[in-house]
Amino acid sequence: MAYVDGVMDKLASLCKRRGFIFQSSEIYGGFGGFWNYGPLGCELMANVRAFWWRRMVRERRDVAGLDSSIISNPEVWVASGHVGHFNDILVDDKNTKERFRIDQLKYKNDEDAKKAEELAKEFDGEKGISYWDALKEVIGYFPLNPNTGKESRFTEPSQFNLMLQTNIGAKSDKSSVAYLRAETCQPIFVDFEQIRISSRQKPPFGVAQVGKAFRNEINPRNFTFRSREFSQMEMEFFVPPDEVVEKARIEGDRTEMEWFEYWKEERRKYYEALGLWDGVRMRLRDHAAGELAHYAKAACDFEFEFPFGWAELEGVHHRGDFDLRQHQAHSKKSLEYHDPDRGGAKYLPACIETSVGLDRTVLALLCAAYGEDLQATKKEGADEDVRVVLRLPHFIAPVQVAVLPLSKKLNDYADKLERDLSGHFATEFDVTGSIGKRYRRQDEIGTPLCVTVDFETLEGAREVGESAGAAVPVEGGLADIKDTVTVRERDTLAQVRVHVDRLAEWIRDRLSKE
Repeated sequence: MAYVDGVMDKLASLCKRRGFIFQSSEIYGGFGGFWNYGPLGCELMANVRAFWWRRMVRERRDVAGLDSSIISNPEVWVASGHVGHFNDILVDDKNTKERFRIDQLKYKNDEDAKKAEELAKEFDGEKGISYWDALKEVIGYFPLNPNTGKESRFTEPSQFNLMLQTNIGAKSDKSSVAYLRAETCQPIFVDFEQIRISSRQKPPFGVAQVGKAFRNEINPRNFTFRSREFSQMEMEFFVPPDEVVEKARIEGDRTEMEWFEYWKEERRKYYEALGLWDGVRMRLRDHAAGELAHYAKAACDFEFEFPFGWAELEGVHHRGDFDLRQHQAHSKKSLEYHDPDRGGAKYLPACIETSVGLDRTVLALLCAAYGEDLQATKKEGADEDVRVVLRLPHFIAPVQVAVLPLSKKLNDYADKLERDLSGHFATEFDVTGSIGKRYRRQDEIGTPLCVTVDFETLEGAREVGESAGAAVPVEGGLADIKDTVTVRERDTLAQVRVHVDRLAEWIRDRLSKE
């Protein structure tokens, strides 16, 4: 299914207008790579976070939770390799003054791109010429600017660390340097032993965390997709290594790669339940050997087709015992597990990681949900008008049911009804504007059902056909429409009158059929 033309600009405008997402510090001109989630946006984020947590933690007995501090002892990031190796190689276009990662530059063919990659690994500057002159000797031209597509001259490549620094304490010197966490997984490795003991878990088991992470991105872009502050939802699943399993196999054992495949399938089922895995806009891509990180035995990405192209939504990685081994060596504290089920064998568990961006998931859901169609209108000089609609799944929609009194005289009845429903669903009480405008407003924010309280709700209809309310089908075949309300569906625009005594039950049943 193709996106509507200009969907990213339209979506960004809708998100700002309706209070989903807008720039941080906007009255000061904004701040690149930082975003605020407004009243509807924070509800949407909370619903996605809760859905992930329920699937990954609450519905399982073998995964425990963690909420770690954003700032850790700096040695955590030394041990993980982030301080020394979490770098991008950057270049500036001397003509346009734009900055790029070196791997973003374009070449005339794949063979030249591969030659450039090989030269970057080998170049040491000893020949007395610049990297670019050396590259031109190999491929015959200078690289192309990825935005203009034209050959250009660039500054010499330089390393740029992506960690965001801060200072802790009264002094601002090297001894006070700390880092905002670049990923949420490292505290899980550091706290592995503490969590294992306190939660009475043993391998195989996992630890999940949802929280903020920070990266000093050079070129934040594509709305919230690449930001400097973002939320991650990560789970590290610790399993006995293959050599231990082979020596003492017990019931239910899997190999490391079998666990990797297991979590790939579990995560696919998650996206299916979330409504994103539709066989069209989402795919699973295994990493080739040359793409793997030095510590990884296997990796794959769940990729989503955004309006700006295919991009990673989540990674599933077989990290081996690299992280536990690094922290054990640097902290000089044993993180080995003594397994009583395997004759007291001592080992560092291997780790299967699932890592997804919460902001990216929300963006993918908004992109997939955005739609436009033509509907009848009362606007002067037009029979039809474009309706904007977010077809969000009901369980993550910020508002599930909107209660709309047709007149101010009906506010008291509608107010009590909305309060009753709010104990069962996420509701909104909307009294501003004509009923048509309120329907469109609720369509734009993704509300699945609108409940309209009209005069027939209070008075009933004396004769069929006497009122607009009497023309709407009545659920259950009731002869009298007193104390019934009109329920309008977002996706089909179908309407039905339902008695208020069974309205909550009817809505629950209707939403469960999505």
